[in-house]
Amino acid sequence: QLAKVHACIREMSKESGYTFDEMKVIVKQASGLEDKSFADCSKTELVLAIEACIQIGREQFNLNLG
Repeated sequence: QLAKVHACIREMSKESGYTFDEMKVIVKQASGLEDKSFADCSKTELVLAIEACIQIGREQFNLNLG
């Protein structure tokens, strides 16, 4: 799941002009994980991050990351 989060962030950063790290912060804020490393997240928290990626990708960049 961590690889999926990183792949989604990488794809959105390519489309948006944000760096990978900037996009990672946006996803963490959207999923309520801003104070946590993705590596330390539970499976449930990673699912929240993936859902945030899918929503941001769809709404802001017209990407289908699901």
